[in-house]
Amino acid sequence: MAHGLALVGLPELELHGMSEAVRDETEIPRAVARLLERLNGQGAIESREVHLCYDGTSDRTLIRVTVAVGEPMMGTRPVTLPGAGTAAVIRFGERPVNTGDAWLMLDTALRGKGLTAVGPYRQTIHGDGSVTLAVPVSSGTPRTEAEASA
Repeated sequence: MAHGLALVGLPELELHGMSEAVRDETEIPRAVARLLERLNGQGAIESREVHLCYDGTSDRTLIRVTVAVGEPMMGTRPVTLPGAGTAAVIRFGERPVNTGDAWLMLDTALRGKGLTAVGPYRQTIHGDGSVTLAVPVSSGTPRTEAEASA
């Protein structure tokens, strides 16, 4: 069950994690599973907050998938998850069966409010099993590359 959508400031997070790049959104779940397995092998995700970030903002041909925790672990490197002045945040009491569907629900709710997700997308898996989704937003519809270059 999801708690209501809130618009809040999103803090920058200094964490320790690992990442890999994928070319398509359909590859994200497998990348997340691989990265979580690697972190779990280090004992990093037992009842701790695990932060995931999906960033396709710097290279439109790749999505950087990052999984991070608060403490350094073998195989991790320092990572910064960017903050935002305004972000849409929604919390689920338990991990959604299909996170992609949860993101679609969030994007649909934003459009209904005249807002657009501008990424990167952040997901936090809390130690109690709940999940928070967060994404920076802007008002209006994003311009296409053709409109931006005109």
